[in-house]
Amino acid sequence: MKKKFTVLSIITVFLTRGLSLTLLFWVCFLAPVFSQTKKAEITGTPTVNEDRVTVRIKVSQENDRPVMGLSDTDFQLFVKLSPDQEPEEVIFKPQDWRSPENTVPPPAWIIVLLDMSNSMLQPDSKGQTRIDGAIQAVREFTDLAAERGGNTQISIVPFGEGGASCEGYEVKNETLNQFFLAGDIKLQNYLDYLDDLIPCASTNLYEPLKKAVKFLADGSNTSFYPPENSELPEPRLSVILLSDGYHNRGKEQEEFDDLSELLRRNNQIIVHTLGYGSTPEELGNKYKLGRPATRQDIGVGDKKVPEKEFVDQKRLAEIANLTGGIAEFSGNAEDIAENLQLFLDSLLGEYEITYTDPKPERGVKHDVMVEVQSIKSESEPYTIRLTPPLSVKSRLIMTIILLILLGIGGIIPFYFWGKHLKEEAQN
Repeated sequence: MKKKFTVLSIITVFLTRGLSLTLLFWVCFLAPVFSQTKKAEITGTPTVNEDRVTVRIKVSQENDRPVMGLSDTDFQLFVKLSPDQEPEEVIFKPQDWRSPENTVPPPAWIIVLLDMSNSMLQPDSKGQTRIDGAIQAVREFTDLAAERGGNTQISIVPFGEGGASCEGYEVKNETLNQFFLAGDIKLQNYLDYLDDLIPCASTNLYEPLKKAVKFLADGSNTSFYPPENSELPEPRLSVILLSDGYHNRGKEQEEFDDLSELLRRNNQIIVHTLGYGSTPEELGNKYKLGRPATRQDIGVGDKKVPEKEFVDQKRLAEIANLTGGIAEFSGNAEDIAENLQLFLDSLLGEYEITYTDPKPERGVKHDVMVEVQSIKSESEPYTIRLTPPLSVKSRLIMTIILLILLGIGGIIPFYFWGKHLKEEAQN
């Protein structure tokens, strides 16, 4: 009896452990997949061509990273035909759905702020200097943007404050406005020029970003802000801040507060940030701090972090979060390139669906809403401005009626007029 109990106990423990491992697998590996919160957003105003409507949809995770690789079956469309009616589902054909890889991206104006401080000469985790790695990654970024087509304009702007032995790289409207179409040879030539420079400046992180945001926020620039009645699509405006340092000028907190207010007022401009170097955790381990490094740990000594090694990951993340952008941190050129691709997907990665409006009436406003994997978007209004084309049956009926009218109004009077002339001639 004791033996049976022992065997039974062993089987019970085995099954219990097996069940526990299964539950652990679900919790650790599968649960995060299903718990990822996604956001579906209709970008811009739906485009209307007679009775055909096109909507562009951006799908992102809770942390604003784009969700790629979805299929047409993940999407549902609902149209509200009048204020007092419930939205009704509109069925679209699979060929009327396009993935981000197959759509023509919306126009975009992107400023890449490239840190040219002296610390960019430091080697990254794979032994390449940070400046070389950054320029290599930006090249790949421009090539990828060119492959996607569309009107993606890119301006690469070096920044850094000069000193006694360094002229520095001042950010002005003239340097910000040097946009080139992605893939333009002039963009590659400019990267060649930057590749020959030797970084020597110090990092003023906030002022260049302020100038870039103010430049893109200029409402009088019709390239950034088409007139209200224009049929031109609204372009995407973005700044990518690539830095391996921290803001070391003036009163840091006050200047960050000013920057934060500027970003909040201009939330149409997305700022993505990319830190290049060692993370605070890595620096904390390297210099035996017992915790992640902070700005207060910068200095000289065995348990101090050298100024040229500290990257303000916290501030870079706060800047991106204020604008709905993405904050990434990388230690080598390959990861930098991948993160820049992530930024491009976030900026231009939109799905597209075209459908036939179920009740096209000229001048009537309808609302469209999209649902992606049970996540609903806000509704967006559109108006049918043109009379939809008539069906073949309607055109045939109108042609017959027109011929009848021509017969009554033209042929019959002409017949009686000719008969009248003939009778007068006989008399």
